[in-house]
Amino acid sequence: MADLLDLQVTELLCSRLCHELASPVGAINNGIEMIEEFDESMLPDALPLIGSSAKLVADRLKFYRMAYGRAGTRAVASDSEVRELAAAYLSDGRSTLDWPDEPAIAGFSDGWGKVLLNLVPLATETLPRGGVIRFRFADGGDRLRVTVVSEGKGARIPEECLAALAPDADIGALTPRSVHAYFLALLVRRQGSEIAVESDVPDSLTLRVDLAR
Repeated sequence: MADLLDLQVTELLCSRLCHELASPVGAINNGIEMIEEFDESMLPDALPLIGSSAKLVADRLKFYRMAYGRAGTRAVASDSEVRELAAAYLSDGRSTLDWPDEPAIAGFSDGWGKVLLNLVPLATETLPRGGVIRFRFADGGDRLRVTVVSEGKGARIPEECLAALAPDADIGALTPRSVHAYFLALLVRRQGSEIAVESDVPDSLTLRVDLAR
């Protein structure tokens, strides 16, 4: 399959981005309306709402630029930068990130950073009630095994996302929820790998991929 996105896939990705930004942008607007409607007496209530929502929007846009945009193909310089972007994506507090502090990645081909970043939104899809997303790395010489474990009540991968990961995924069946899994699968196959999904442990789901140097 060609490694170029179909127009429908592009439209669905845009829908997903707009959906994720709609809530914090709406919260900023609500905070401003509170101040305009009730005068400055509402500042103590409105400013924290505006500030936290504005930070979330900024964090998400920084993440999207690297994860979905052309910039992330070569611009991600280190695993610490990827870790910071991943933590920023999860700054809404619904799920937390567990990522080793010690450097684990060096000398990898262009595009590895995008793969790691795009594993984060898929992991959040597996945690309907939130939880912990744990990244682990095992150096195998010419390849790095990346294991992402989602731990939380009812952890599971939605069937539509699982179908979107398959090499023969039906583009016509994609939705704004599952299109990210399809996009991630394209990135992984471009690295010469596939995503393995394991769910043998209750309230836990594992995503595994091998990255080539």
